[in-house]
Amino acid sequence: MVEKVIYGLFSIALVRAVYLTILNLSKKAIDYILANYQMIFAIFFGLLAVLIFGLGFYLYISRARYKQNSLDESSIDDDINEPRNIYTEGNYNENININGDQIEIYGDVININQDFSEIAKEIRELITELKNQGYSEEDAKTEIATELAEEARKKPKVRKKLFMWKKSFSTNTKKTNDETEVAREVVTSATAYSHTSSKDFTEVVSGYYQKLDELLQARKWKEADLETAKIIYVISHKELPETSLYRTYLTDYFCSEHIKVLPRKDLNNINKLWLKYSNGRFGFSVQKRIWKRLGGGSDTTYNSEEIQEKFGDEVGWRKEGDWVYYSDIHYSRTAPSGHLPICLMLNSEKSERCDIDFEILEVIVGRI
Repeated sequence: MVEKVIYGLFSIALVRAVYLTILNLSKKAIDYILANYQMIFAIFFGLLAVLIFGLGFYLYISRARYKQNSLDESSIDDDINEPRNIYTEGNYNENININGDQIEIYGDVININQDFSEIAKEIRELITELKNQGYSEEDAKTEIATELAEEARKKPKVRKKLFMWKKSFSTNTKKTNDETEVAREVVTSATAYSHTSSKDFTEVVSGYYQKLDELLQARKWKEADLETAKIIYVISHKELPETSLYRTYLTDYFCSEHIKVLPRKDLNNINKLWLKYSNGRFGFSVQKRIWKRLGGGSDTTYNSEEIQEKFGDEVGWRKEGDWVYYSDIHYSRTAPSGHLPICLMLNSEKSERCDIDFEILEVIVGRI
């Protein structure tokens, strides 16, 4: 009994001591807060500001990474853009001698950095020369194709160029790894190539535009739209100054700064391809004509929301007073004029309504 009484008194004393301690600490805490409430509020709001800034920066980077992931759905082989030179010399009845990237036949020189129209002209002239020596046209074509195929097997660079020509200009879409067959198609394409069409040539064989040319020719408008954004990102990223924030830190982000440094030649080449295969319905110059007619400026400052909405209405990016969802983009030749390309200017994700970066459009308008 005594033991229980002592244990009860001890418990009461312990509880009282804890209570008094908590009460004392609470009073001290309240006194401290009242005495230093300004500093405490400053620390609290400072931490809150840091948290908000961190969250905003995270969302910013996430959006940038999303845009870059869209551009990376398919890849561009940068090695394609390396300059390659093929020359021809020597007696045709002898083996073709190639030094480095050169093939020489009869002293005739073919530089593959030229437009294909010029290369085709050289091949036609060589065929004519061989015919004057007694070859039939078919025999001349066969001889040239055989020798080119043989050298293509020896030298990867020559082979790569032959296959690039085949993809760009041959009407035969069947895939093959046979060098002789590919060389034959290249020679055939050269003899059939219309020299008068060279004014529409957009350097497809240089590498950057080859896939875009194929997609547009096949009327794969959606894939071509994405490829356009990807090409422009790859080319313009290399043109950014070494000190640019978008090159040293925000490497996944794409904005109007990229368009400002994009060579005009590349912008115009891409535009020509869109114009060519859409019969003048799609392309940057079509969008420029509509934008200017509606009163849009060519500088890099935002125009009025009214002009943006009118533009969206006319090119089909808005319907019934609201911007359409990405899934509603009309990837068809029957879409309104100026409807494509659009992917390059999108800030929104594919599940959202289209959020157009009009600053990009305005820079394009000012440079096309």
